[in-house]
Amino acid sequence: MNQFVKKHDRDYFLKLFNGIADAVFISERCSDGKPGKYFEINDVACDLLGYERNELLQKSPYDVNRVAVEEQSSFNDVLTAIEVNGKTLFKTSLLHREGYWIPVEIGSQIFELDGKDVYFSVARDITLRERYESSIKTLVRSTVGLTGQECLEEIVRNLCDWLDVEGAGIGLLQNNTLEIKSCFFQGELKNSNNLPLNNSPFVEILQGKFTIYPDGAGTHFPQSDFPHLSQASGFIGCPMQGHHGQVLGVIYAYSRKPIQAVPHVEELLSVIASRAIAECERMRYVRELSHSEEMLRTLFNSTAEAIVGIDMNGEVVFCNPSTLKILGYDEESNLIGKNLWRMVSRSHGNENMPTPGECPFISSIAKEGTISSEDGFFFHRNGHQVPVEYWGHPMHRDNQLIGGVVTFIDISRRKTLEKQLQHSQRMEAIGTLTGGIAHDFNNILTVISGYVGLLKTQFSDNTKLVSKIMKIGEAAERGSKLTHGLLAYSRKKSEPSTPVDLNQLVLNVQDLFGRMIGEGIEKHLILSADQLIVLADPSQLEQVLVNLATNARDAMRGGGRLTMRTEKTEIDSGFCQMYGYGEPGQYALITVEDSGVGIPRDIQQKIFDPFFTTKDTGKGTGLGLAMSWGIVKQHKGYILVESDPGEGARFKIYLPQTDQPLVAKSIQSSSELPGGTETILLVEDDPLVRESTYSILSAVGYHVVTCDCAEAGLTCLDQKGASLDLILSDVIMPGMKGTEFYQEIRKRSTIPVMFISGYTFDYLQEQGLMEEGVLLLNKPIEPLELLTEIRQSLNKIQQP
Repeated sequence: MNQFVKKHDRDYFLKLFNGIADAVFISERCSDGKPGKYFEINDVACDLLGYERNELLQKSPYDVNRVAVEEQSSFNDVLTAIEVNGKTLFKTSLLHREGYWIPVEIGSQIFELDGKDVYFSVARDITLRERYESSIKTLVRSTVGLTGQECLEEIVRNLCDWLDVEGAGIGLLQNNTLEIKSCFFQGELKNSNNLPLNNSPFVEILQGKFTIYPDGAGTHFPQSDFPHLSQASGFIGCPMQGHHGQVLGVIYAYSRKPIQAVPHVEELLSVIASRAIAECERMRYVRELSHSEEMLRTLFNSTAEAIVGIDMNGEVVFCNPSTLKILGYDEESNLIGKNLWRMVSRSHGNENMPTPGECPFISSIAKEGTISSEDGFFFHRNGHQVPVEYWGHPMHRDNQLIGGVVTFIDISRRKTLEKQLQHSQRMEAIGTLTGGIAHDFNNILTVISGYVGLLKTQFSDNTKLVSKIMKIGEAAERGSKLTHGLLAYSRKKSEPSTPVDLNQLVLNVQDLFGRMIGEGIEKHLILSADQLIVLADPSQLEQVLVNLATNARDAMRGGGRLTMRTEKTEIDSGFCQMYGYGEPGQYALITVEDSGVGIPRDIQQKIFDPFFTTKDTGKGTGLGLAMSWGIVKQHKGYILVESDPGEGARFKIYLPQTDQPLVAKSIQSSSELPGGTETILLVEDDPLVRESTYSILSAVGYHVVTCDCAEAGLTCLDQKGASLDLILSDVIMPGMKGTEFYQEIRKRSTIPVMFISGYTFDYLQEQGLMEEGVLLLNKPIEPLELLTEIRQSLNKIQQP
């Protein structure tokens, strides 16, 4: 060195030369371009390779440089690079005196000193870097092919090995806590749990900061919340950032001994954190996808709609359980690969069958985009038709039509409800007709009954004549029962309902049953142990039971068994959904069952129609069941029939129960026709009814003023109001309605008003007259009853 440096610069140069942190090697450049022996080295070079200075100066790159020793062609390439570029940087290893290789990175260039070229090389020890890079490679290699929890567990296990620590973990931020996804401690994987943040170092890490406590880390973790970490001496943690840059969690390691600060640990730990968070996010996406798939699968399998996927040939590629249920198949495999059109339309005829590879569903979807039908039908596996509503939509992949999705629902229930609605509308129309007929007939019977009553009074001493008059009265009574039945069917006739014990009602009519059904039919009564109270007209319910017993007798010509049963029951939403009507609640059930010939299904919907009968001409009116249906409906109940040919019939009558107590019914009668001298305004549009009623009232002393309509009645009231004591009026008249007539009367006077009509309580209730407390009399009415009601009303206003 003395030959290159002046004496006064020696001390300064040596201080600088030996103060460099890296090893420095200077060798002479020989005439062939190869390096010679080292003629200068610094102290770091000696320490790095373990040689004394004079020993190392006897060496050349061909003695200690691995590339020069083992790969001379590669070393020649290095020399060429220096020759061309003036310098180069390459990795190699240097041989230690003890015989092992030390990884280094060497930067070499050519200097000119004292007119000679030399190689000036600086070597940096990269042992630690190689070690960490090797660890990273090992970590990456160890997790290749691993996914999910297995990958996270491998990461924390290798993290402990790399940092030489006792524990490591991976945690995700979840609701202000750290949800530990994987934890490794003292050579074992631990169960995952949640850790609080509690102003611990985790808070700092979650703010995006790399954190390391080489020693004394346990003081930052409370013992109660962090039993392991509070015992730690060293701790290191790195934030885990998601692909959007937000911090989602931490990766950390800890040990009961101090952690050595190593170069590049932050960068290397960040690489590991990136791998860990990538897997955590992937796991979250997989869970979300699995959850979505599970939801779609649940929806697909639980929907009542049938869903079928078909390919371009119309063959089924998937279907849901509802498809199997509606079409009658057991397993999905029964449909997969089959042509959907051929299965659901197979009995249309061969001329409608598609050729192989064709499907009308696909053809329509490809042409129209969608298909739909609100009133179609498919064929069940067993061959019967299933009414359906169906839709079809295209199925695409990469904007390419690959098939279609056909969805359909079984509308059998809807069809049944439509038939029931049509039946109900037909019954309502017939009821309106019969109600009108009955109303007019009631007027005729009122005239007959009125004159019968007068004639009996006037000729009471002529026995022969009275007997003939009584025959006329009996005929009128029969006609009255007929109109009662018609009005009950049309629900235009009702009586004030009273609490009735059904068990007692059945017992009251059992003797009548015995005489009516004959000795060849066995009678059985099965009465409920509970008292069954309903609001009803007892005579009407008795008529229903008589009608049903009569029908049962006719169905058992050769004898049989008639059973009548009462019991408690409940109508729920299932009943309402099944039959399309009904109000949920507690009901009393009367069942009338016979062992007769049964009722064919095709006529079961017609048996309640008026005048419908299967009996021979002259042996049935066809009104028995129609009247029964009307009476039950009038009582807010329901009547059902269950029957099969040869297996008898079962009629079920549901009547709503009531909490009202039973009351004793008092009956008063009188053989005289009460009368008076008061003035009565009679308003009646039918001239025969008006004349007969006038005759009855006049016969017992009343002064009667008649009018043929409500308007005329109001005029008379305005003119003679002071002299009138009572108004007796029809309800249904041309022009002004009964309720309007009543309201106009009340504007003028407080005079008592009585209405008389065939359209009685139901009609008045619709008109609002029942709310006013108006007295109503039903047509036809006996003179005694009419005159008694009039006398009682007049007596009330005359009382002081």
